[in-house]
Amino acid sequence: MGEKPTIPHSSTLVPVPVPAKHTYRHPPMPELPWWTLCVRWLQYHTIQIRWDLERWLARRLHRRWGGK
Repeated sequence: MGEKPTIPHSSTLVPVPVPAKHTYRHPPMPELPWWTLCVRWLQYHTIQIRWDLERWLARRLHRRWGGK
């Protein structure tokens, strides 16, 4: 009387499946031409290289980067 029931403890984690109530699907993206993908890739990396050069120059001149 007054004793708590013992619960066996497990040392392993067990995944519990959880049903997804709201599944969201992205609308299909139109396939872009190869040339457009290349141009966008070049634009992105050109900006990254420009920022790298600006940061490097700011460090060399001991100035804050991006400030006016």
